[in-house]
Amino acid sequence: MMAAIGLMMAMSANAQYLNTSDKVFSQDKWYVGVSTSGLDLNWNKISKWSLNLQAKGGYLFADDWMVIGNLGWETQADAPNFFKAGAGIRYYFESCGIYAGLIGNYLHYDDWNEFRPELHVGYAYFLTGKLTIEPELYYQQTTKSGGSSGIGLRVGFGVFF
Repeated sequence: MMAAIGLMMAMSANAQYLNTSDKVFSQDKWYVGVSTSGLDLNWNKISKWSLNLQAKGGYLFADDWMVIGNLGWETQADAPNFFKAGAGIRYYFESCGIYAGLIGNYLHYDDWNEFRPELHVGYAYFLTGKLTIEPELYYQQTTKSGGSSGIGLRVGFGVFF
């Protein structure tokens, strides 16, 4: 799967931007997206299986720089479901659509709460002028002892307007 993503990125890195005169990730654009992770595409030391669904929203406050927020829900094998909310920042490498970001996530279930910072790297491949498909690798660090730090692959769709 990673080889296919890498090949897709290499083949289309410059082609999708050749016909645009202004920057794709320019200031004052808005972004909304949805993504899913899990289904054995992630790993942590507590659970072998999880499913994560999230909605994202963002605003490009400067060329290539986005402030982003997310709301999500996650279920894991042998663990309770929890709600997730987060905010962070993302940077787009204009020439190829690759982005990197940092998000602080707050997780909640009944009387259990945790803060988990997350690093992610992805690729915004434009299917149309505004619609993207976004494969993304991420790493979440737990802040509690015995927690579930982990890595994973997330796939989503986004719209820029």
